[in-house]
Amino acid sequence: MVILIGIDTGVKTGFAHSIDGVLQEVSTQTILSAQDKVLAIRDEAAQSDVKLIVCIEDVRKRGWVDRSIGRERMQGVGSVKRDCGIWQEFCERHGLRHILVAPANIDTKRKAKDFEVITGWAGRTSEHARDAGMMIYKYHRLIEKGVVDVPAPKPIKNKKRK
Repeated sequence: MVILIGIDTGVKTGFAHSIDGVLQEVSTQTILSAQDKVLAIRDEAAQSDVKLIVCIEDVRKRGWVDRSIGRERMQGVGSVKRDCGIWQEFCERHGLRHILVAPANIDTKRKAKDFEVITGWAGRTSEHARDAGMMIYKYHRLIEKGVVDVPAPKPIKNKKRK
């Protein structure tokens, strides 16, 4: 059995989790409430010896950003990049297996009706939540087929002070 958690980073964090490819939750959270949910799911999974993988949309892997989007939106892109780093550190700190997923590898910006048809999730969703849901919907299949390898968690490196 495998539990996947999808994180669409940002001020409004898209959060989704599935068990063996079946969506259990698709919601929008703050970063801290999403992290609390991840830890709670981790604790439940540990009691059952279930594999847990966190999939994080990593906008740092985006090849380009259109400079014409304006200064405010560029600052927003910067904060989302910062959030990606926070999520990566969070996973490393808590020994969570995780995958950093490039935006190009996610089927994003789906309308609610399309999302329901594809995933079977009929509940109310935001765009961010659907992006997180689409990521784990896709990655569950890729992991099951052995196309995507999930590395073991790495311990945080201690930075030596000079």
